[in-house]
Amino acid sequence: MITVELQGVTDAAYNQAQLLLDQALRNPGTKNRDAIRSAFLYLVRACPDANVSDLWHHIVYRQYCQILPKHRPQDPGQSWKRASGDALESSLEELYTPVLSGYGITIKMLVDREEKKRTLASMGIAGLVGDSKLDVVLAVKVGTKKNPPFVDEWQIFGGIHVKASLAERVSDDVPASRAMMQRDYCSPLWTLDVKSFPPGSFGANQRTFINRGELGTVAQPSDKRKYIEAHGDFDNCYTANSRSVPSPSSTASGKRIYGLQLAVQPDRFAIDVIERANLWRLQHRS
Repeated sequence: MITVELQGVTDAAYNQAQLLLDQALRNPGTKNRDAIRSAFLYLVRACPDANVSDLWHHIVYRQYCQILPKHRPQDPGQSWKRASGDALESSLEELYTPVLSGYGITIKMLVDREEKKRTLASMGIAGLVGDSKLDVVLAVKVGTKKNPPFVDEWQIFGGIHVKASLAERVSDDVPASRAMMQRDYCSPLWTLDVKSFPPGSFGANQRTFINRGELGTVAQPSDKRKYIEAHGDFDNCYTANSRSVPSPSSTASGKRIYGLQLAVQPDRFAIDVIERANLWRLQHRS
């Protein structure tokens, strides 16, 4: 039996997350993704000092796989793969909406492929990227001189590439991100940077399941880190894994990796989104 120490997580919070998942999955009207989102956001709010990536990986994921077979005839591993991506995207929508809405910004998860196709077409990049390569869009109210005069119009100014793990073929998102940035759209990468490493030579309990992520370090960068710091394939990377190593103040591409503390808002991600929205509003007001 392996014991994983989760700093900042109380027994009460752990048990409550388990109860929330059990109640949600017991209810046939609750979607799997909604059960995951509710338990995850509860933990984020109840455990402000915990590593958010650990909350997702070591609590929600493992509890979900244990509880799901009790209530639904589904393979827990396959179900997690199908539902968890949507759950994380909808979690971002719920988490950042109260922060961004006061600045005339909306953040919206794109639910189905047709909606993604329409969005990419409206951005002028539908023929350049796959229709599944945009997860969450950002839109801002921009004043226009239409009839009646000075109407506020919602305009898409960017999209977020959301990844629990950078092993989720993040390279496939690069062409879409480049196409977006070439057209002046905001294109950040938001990740939990989940990656547990297996036991090593220092003993099972010391290294097993330590969730260090996949970005490597500044001195020994991984290919994933190079997407940001060396190649500038995204408008920065924002990681909610407290073990991820942030970028120095200067990088070859000018793009950086920032660590996030979701319990403190607005975090760096929200601040940068607000700045980009204000710039878009100035440039596209008519």
